[in-house]
Amino acid sequence: MMKKNELVNRIVYVVEDINVPQFRYRVKNIIDVFNNNDAWEVEYFCKSDLTKLELKNVRVLIILRQTAKDRIILKLIKKAKGLGVKVLFDLDDLVFDYRDLRLIAESVHEKNELYWLGYIWGVRRIAKKVDGFICTNKFLADKLKRSFNKPVKVIRNSLNTEQIELSKKLIKEKCSKAGKSFVIGYFSGSSTHVNDFKMIELELVKFLNMHEDVKLEIVGYMKLSSRIKSLIGKGKVEVIKPVGYLELLRLVSNVDVNIVPLVINGFTNCKSELKYFEAGIVETTTIASPIYSFKKAIHDEENGFLAKSGGWFGKLEYLYKNPEINHKTAIEARKDALKNYYGNEFLKEVEEAYEYFTR
Repeated sequence: MMKKNELVNRIVYVVEDINVPQFRYRVKNIIDVFNNNDAWEVEYFCKSDLTKLELKNVRVLIILRQTAKDRIILKLIKKAKGLGVKVLFDLDDLVFDYRDLRLIAESVHEKNELYWLGYIWGVRRIAKKVDGFICTNKFLADKLKRSFNKPVKVIRNSLNTEQIELSKKLIKEKCSKAGKSFVIGYFSGSSTHVNDFKMIELELVKFLNMHEDVKLEIVGYMKLSSRIKSLIGKGKVEVIKPVGYLELLRLVSNVDVNIVPLVINGFTNCKSELKYFEAGIVETTTIASPIYSFKKAIHDEENGFLAKSGGWFGKLEYLYKNPEINHKTAIEARKDALKNYYGNEFLKEVEEAYEYFTR
C-alpha cells in the first residue's frame, strides 16, 4: 500500500448516470472506502460536467460502463492520454463482444439483438482507445483480455458504510422477532430473470405446497406463471414493488433464506456475487446457482449454499428443518461480507488495482 506521506494520487471516474446501480457499486462505494485516506483522492464527474474537469493533476481516469453514442468520451480519452493520464474502462457485464450478441439478447429479454448490436459497438469504441480495464471478477477479466489484449484488474463489488450501519440495527431487530413462518426471499424480480426463476419454479411450488408455514416474497416486477399467481391468492406468495437499496436491505433481513437462481452460461458467469454479500451483511443465508462468482464466494454449507437445477428443494428442506444450521451459516456469511467486501481487505484490493496502473 501507499505510505501516508507520499504524494496524493488523484483518481477520477467519469459517469453517465448516477441513478443506476453501477454508480453505487463501482464508484460511490469505492469513494466511501477511501474516506480519510491520505494517499488517494478519488472523485467522480458526470458526463454533463466534463467542462469542469481539470486533467493536469489526474493520475488515472476511469470511464464507468457506457457507450460512445457521441464523441464526447472519445475526445476526453484523447486529451487525457495526451497529458500522460492513464485511461481505464470499468465494465461489470458481458457487453463488449459481438460473438456474445445472441447470448446477451437471450439473457436480457427487455432488449432485442439490434439494440445490443449498437450497444456493443458503442462499448467497443471506448474499449479500443483505453489503456486497460477494471471489472468485477476473473471470468470477466479473462474475456476482456481475450477480446482486447490489454491489462485488466479486478475490483469486486462491495458494501458501503450506510449498509454496514443499518445492518447492525436490522440484526438486532431480527433477533428480537419470533418468526412464525419460514419466508423465502427472491430479490431479483424483473422480466430479465424470467428464465432464471422458471428454472426452479416447480421445486419452489412443491416446497411451498408441502409446508403450511412457508411463504415466498418476490421483490420487483416479474412475469408470473399461473402456478405462482394461484399461490398469491392463497396467501403463500407476496409480490412487493421495487424499493431503494437500503429498504431492500431491510426486506432481505426479514426473510429466512435468500434465493438467487441463475441459468449458468457465459453471460451469468460474468455476474457479481453481490446478492450473496448483501444478504450476508444482515445475517440472511443465501442459496445460489453455482455461477463463477458464487462458486468463488460461497463455501457450500459453510457460509451459504449452492444448488443446481433439481437440487433446490433439498436445500430449502434442509434449512427449513435445521434452523440452527441456517443461523450459523448466516453468521458466517456476515463475517465473510465484512472481511472481503468492506473495510481494509476491500481497500487493499482497490489500492492494488490503482497501483498496478500508476506504477
